[in-house]
Amino acid sequence: MRISDHFASRAAFLALFALLSFDAAGGPGDGVEVASWVFSPYLDLKFAYDSNIYKDRYDEIEDTFFEPELGLRFSSSSETNYFTVRGNLFYSDRDYTKEENRDLDTYGDNIMVQWGNGRRSLIELIQSYRHLDDLDRHSADIESSELAGEMVEDSNTLDLERDVNQFGAAVSRRMSDKLDLGLSYRYSGVHYDNTTHYRLDPKDLGVPPGLDLDGHIWQLDGSLGLTDKTDAILTLRQGLQYQEDTEGSAKLTTARLGLKTEGTEKLVHHFGVGVERYERPQETEDEAEVTFNFNAALDWYITEKLTLRGGGFNGTQFSSFYEGNGLEYISGWAGLGYRWKPSLTFSLRGVYREDDYLDPVTHQGVTKDRHDTRMEGHVRIDYVAPGQFLRFYLEATYDEVESNFDFVEYVDRRIMAGVNIRY
Repeated sequence: MRISDHFASRAAFLALFALLSFDAAGGPGDGVEVASWVFSPYLDLKFAYDSNIYKDRYDEIEDTFFEPELGLRFSSSSETNYFTVRGNLFYSDRDYTKEENRDLDTYGDNIMVQWGNGRRSLIELIQSYRHLDDLDRHSADIESSELAGEMVEDSNTLDLERDVNQFGAAVSRRMSDKLDLGLSYRYSGVHYDNTTHYRLDPKDLGVPPGLDLDGHIWQLDGSLGLTDKTDAILTLRQGLQYQEDTEGSAKLTTARLGLKTEGTEKLVHHFGVGVERYERPQETEDEAEVTFNFNAALDWYITEKLTLRGGGFNGTQFSSFYEGNGLEYISGWAGLGYRWKPSLTFSLRGVYREDDYLDPVTHQGVTKDRHDTRMEGHVRIDYVAPGQFLRFYLEATYDEVESNFDFVEYVDRRIMAGVNIRY
């Protein structure tokens, strides 16, 4: 998207925000009702301190930035909830106080559609596009859908400017009282704008250009009821992955067997284990990687005020930085939410990821196996003013990458304060 497109997008959002505000049928905080649809325009104003804006291990440069975000959340559902849709459009403009070459625009959308009540059949669609040059904070908008995971993973270790595209479609049907079957397709693409290197040029970090990645996965799921609260789950996957400037595709085959259990009305968890076979185009069948594979998730509604969620998975994919190379990754996350009062909430979230490259890599004449570890932490407090249309928040983040290549490593801390105004 060029500068003219940026101004056009900004003008369109402002016009839509104003139109919906003036024609609103409800009051502030309730959104605008149009037939079965509810539109909620919002304005988020954020001021932040960033301890290491270039993510440089040896020479940290701190700065502050102001970032307004204009967005529109929307939803619709039938009276029987047979059809539901929800989504978000957003545009933000970040301005740093001193290091203006790190200014950035973020924009995109997230949409989720469900058709069916799940008791007999269900069709689900997701779509998301996000243009960013930082942590992917809007990925959580579709995180609740199982279609959002286990595709090509966004490798944002150096926070290069990039477009993230996701699309998924699934159909599931209850074949009998105990047997459910599901078939799904997923696409994920991470495409890099290599002008980022000019924006990082003052630090001369030696960042390799990003290689565009595209992944397609077809998946079959079967669920067999063992007891009233426990199901056995079989997952079979076949995928293709493409890397920019690499001829051919990598082939991915996964088989997992697991259990899904609803221990109580407050606890739902599943865990599956199996094997994964990954064959890059330059490899023969005997050279393909065969590894242990798992997927797990937990939702625990401990009390009416306290909720714990978490999950983890692993896989293999092409590298974003080295042509023909791939990596094995393992990722896990956990989040705790506490509603102290109806107007005051506290949330804590941590993410951990490891990347092991399949082939040795070379940087500045040194060739060796590369191993990266990333840890993220988020703490946030929200206060919702009476009327539900005004939200104040204070957030702190910690982001650290460790690697056996120095140019990758950094520690970044941020403190952010903001206000969110929603109609």
